[in-house]
Amino acid sequence: MSTQADESSSERSLVEGLGLRIQREPQPEPRPNPTGMARVFRLPGSDDPSPPTGKLVAMCAWATGLGLVGVLVATRALLAMWRNNPPTWYEPSFIAIGLAGIGLTVGAFMSIQRRRLPWIMLALATIPLIASIVLTVRAI
Repeated sequence: MSTQADESSSERSLVEGLGLRIQREPQPEPRPNPTGMARVFRLPGSDDPSPPTGKLVAMCAWATGLGLVGVLVATRALLAMWRNNPPTWYEPSFIAIGLAGIGLTVGAFMSIQRRRLPWIMLALATIPLIASIVLTVRAI
């Protein structure tokens, strides 16, 4: 009868005979509890519970809507910049507002473990999108 220990030792001798080493998975060290902003904005770790599926789907749908409308507005703005000569303030303002919206959307997903914060951040990310639409309509 062969036991698991015998199989492990025969496997180990075969591997060592080939000049290879077996690398075992190290035991993960316990992580200290995050503090400050890292407590709120961090990607979920392997030991964190997974967010509810409905919440994740709803957040992805909202972010997809923001992204699609943002791409449409950016395409319209880019085409208008090539055709016309928009005001000098338009391009840097449009870029800054777009980056603010993207940052808020990323922050929403980084705070997915919180209850209300992702929804607040997605709502705040909608404001720069509306502002970029207004800017584009007025400037072009």
